[in-house]
Amino acid sequence: MADSRSSALLDENGNLFGLVNVVDALAVLLVVAVVAAGAALVLQPEPESPEPNTTNVTLDLGTQPSYIVTEITEGDTYSPDGDSKLTVTDVHLTPQDDQTRVILRASLQGPPDGDSLTYANAPPRLGRSLTIATSRYEVSGQLRAVGGDNSLAQEDTTVVLRDTMATAEARDVTPGDEIHLAGRTVATIEDVAAYTTDNSTEQTVFVEAELDAHRQQSDRRFGGTQIRRGQTVTLPAEDYTFDGRIEKVDSGLQPTTTDVLLETTVDAETAGRIATGDVTTVAGYEAAEVRTVTTYATQNPDRKQVFVGLSLATLENAGRQQFGSAAVQRGNDITISTQSYELSGTIERVGELEPRGAPTNRTVTLRMTDMRADMADAIRPGMTETNGGETVARVSRVSTEPSVIITTGDNGSVNVVDHPYLRDVTITTELRVRETTSGVQFKGESLQQGSTVVINLGTITIEATVVSVGL
Repeated sequence: MADSRSSALLDENGNLFGLVNVVDALAVLLVVAVVAAGAALVLQPEPESPEPNTTNVTLDLGTQPSYIVTEITEGDTYSPDGDSKLTVTDVHLTPQDDQTRVILRASLQGPPDGDSLTYANAPPRLGRSLTIATSRYEVSGQLRAVGGDNSLAQEDTTVVLRDTMATAEARDVTPGDEIHLAGRTVATIEDVAAYTTDNSTEQTVFVEAELDAHRQQSDRRFGGTQIRRGQTVTLPAEDYTFDGRIEKVDSGLQPTTTDVLLETTVDAETAGRIATGDVTTVAGYEAAEVRTVTTYATQNPDRKQVFVGLSLATLENAGRQQFGSAAVQRGNDITISTQSYELSGTIERVGELEPRGAPTNRTVTLRMTDMRADMADAIRPGMTETNGGETVARVSRVSTEPSVIITTGDNGSVNVVDHPYLRDVTITTELRVRETTSGVQFKGESLQQGSTVVINLGTITIEATVVSVGL
């Protein structure tokens, strides 16, 4: 029975089922097994690539021309290879010289490298240079920060800036002016104060500005400039460029009014023009107002000594008042300019409009020696010096006598004789003086025996020595 079944599988020629030789069948089975194993190996799914890491960086592109700046925008991407990708997430623009400083915040993607990643075959180290190439532009910059979120730590910062500008440009600086770069507002002028300088073609301008700053580590920066006193910031407006030195940070102009007494000597014509109520206007802003004027004669009839009480539009800086570039303190010089005159002088008092002391009259005896007879005869009782309708000095008595000379006779004798044409003159005057804690003053100078005074009596100006000061 078993033999009959075996003969049914194999015939006498060794063919399987009478169809295929056994050896050939085994060979076919071997080939099929090999093919199946290869197919299983080939069709096995490849291992999945690790997820890319992502980090945010700050990229400083330096200064760029405007045609490049206008093309850079959030969302721009660049892939230096198949594994790395850069995406611009924030753009910060600031003016620098005649170009624009560009600082970007960007997201980097790349294969993991420990806690970091590999971007374009290297880790994103500080100081490394990266390139961004799109269909519109190609730029390069240095990494300034790694990590953090995808936007710059922007921080609006109020500063006070000072610049010396041409008079015509200074008039264009106006509160509300905005500084635009590539359609972005990077700074706003909030307030303005302007002052004259020693040069009539220039003016000192202070602005309170709000800067679109960003924080880099612990520093606030406006472009590449650290925001601190003494640094220079450029603001290119439409009609002017303001190159300002930072005077204050996190504080505005703090305008106030300060009274001062200014002393100077000017020509008689200018002295006659100075009047109470005169206003100094600089670039459309009131800088000073004349509150009091006192004029005195000098030895030169064409020159006058003036004391001018001024209300100044000052700025507070570190607890001190500032007028233009000068600190408001005794001994400092300031300049004001009106439509009819320019006045430069020395601050005599701060917080006061009048000279020191209480005004009163004193009887003062004066003496002049070796005066020409015709000059001596010109001095008469009743002559006065006036200032703004007020009598400064009045002559009440005049005494004239010949000057004496000493001669030697032929016999060697010494003789005292009258000079033929020189006179000694003694006059009694009523002077308008000021009583101060340190003594009596006349025309801002101490009045005491031996001191010298100058009086303009209209037709003659005299310089006399004080003999006595009465009541």
